[in-house]
Amino acid sequence: MPDSTQATSTKYQLPGPIAPFAGLINDTDGHEAMPIRRWEDTYGAEVRPLAAALLNAGNEGEAIIQHPDLDGDDTEITVESVWKVKMEKAPGSYDIKRRIEVMDFTGVHRQIMYPGIAPIYAHALYNKADDPRVFRSITGDRKAYAHRLMDIYNDWCARVSREQDRVRPTALLIDETPEAMVEKAKKLVAKGVRLFMLATDEPPGGVSPASPRLDPLWSLLAAAKCPVVGHISISEKLLATLEWRNAPAFKGWMLGAEFSLDPWTLTNIHLQIQNYVMTMVLGGVFDRHPDLVLGCAEFTGHWVGPLAENMDRFYGRTPFPSSQSHTKLKLKPSEYVRRNLRVACFDFEPVGTYIDRYGFEDVFCYASDFPHHEGGKDPMGSFVRSLEGKSHEVLRKVFVDNGRALLPD
Repeated sequence: MPDSTQATSTKYQLPGPIAPFAGLINDTDGHEAMPIRRWEDTYGAEVRPLAAALLNAGNEGEAIIQHPDLDGDDTEITVESVWKVKMEKAPGSYDIKRRIEVMDFTGVHRQIMYPGIAPIYAHALYNKADDPRVFRSITGDRKAYAHRLMDIYNDWCARVSREQDRVRPTALLIDETPEAMVEKAKKLVAKGVRLFMLATDEPPGGVSPASPRLDPLWSLLAAAKCPVVGHISISEKLLATLEWRNAPAFKGWMLGAEFSLDPWTLTNIHLQIQNYVMTMVLGGVFDRHPDLVLGCAEFTGHWVGPLAENMDRFYGRTPFPSSQSHTKLKLKPSEYVRRNLRVACFDFEPVGTYIDRYGFEDVFCYASDFPHHEGGKDPMGSFVRSLEGKSHEVLRKVFVDNGRALLPD
């Protein structure tokens, strides 16, 4: 078995334009990829029904768990393995000490760690609790069980956050009311959590993100320097019907660990985060809480410029009388986008083109999606190529400075 504690002597060479940033890079989209055989050791026996349901889904042909017999995190850290070995087999897939070795190997200072399979599907069960066709073997109060699983995962996030500061797990901040969300956030901040993931396809706590009932939450998180983030997930509530996807051209596409990979879904995955950003900006959330930072990953980045332009175009231009002058924003909507929003793009996106067309070089962030397949096999090189011709200052923003807003000291 390869030595699980030492990286190979062959050091990964950063692409030339970003070589000066070695050890400073902020990676704004990573995941844990814990083998299912390690779940119970980590989360306790309560995770057993979820694990059984996922393994049974594989028996029915969905193959949600790709490597059910894998038991460790011992793949050697090499130039090849870091970017080309994916999911549970990747080096540093779930062992935090080894993840930090991988980060050192690739010149990364800090990394956001979004949920892995267990919490992703705990959230999926929460969303599908009323649909008995999903995870048929899980019976009883399915929503309560999903909440319990998310609480267990959140406690793990707190433990990992207390033990070190370079890998930042994202706790799931999901509950039925704004008040319950505030209480949950208070407890988790006190335990050490530094990042909170929202379900961006549904109103948080059943109310608009701009509702005054959520101001105590935004105030708490801003004061604690805890950004809030959204990530694509198995969550399909924004569009009440999926009939749009019911056509031959969208059939037969692979179902990923987090979302369907058909063209209809991939082309509209930005809608939920675009709606969330728009609601928070126009609803004055960032006026009232200027230090609050909202980030997102895997929703693409092409929508940032057009949304900001559209909000600027329409905000305050209505010819009709209004009694809402007291809520008038202090800044243009686009200025809140620049100040309060950070967007992690896919490695295949033309980030340089987005900047050429609309600016917002202060918004876009480097992201590897490590160790997921969507991160590609050369994420750093892909980002550098997409930014070809851009200045050292712009490259530093994308790889270092912009991500710091989501991974503050």
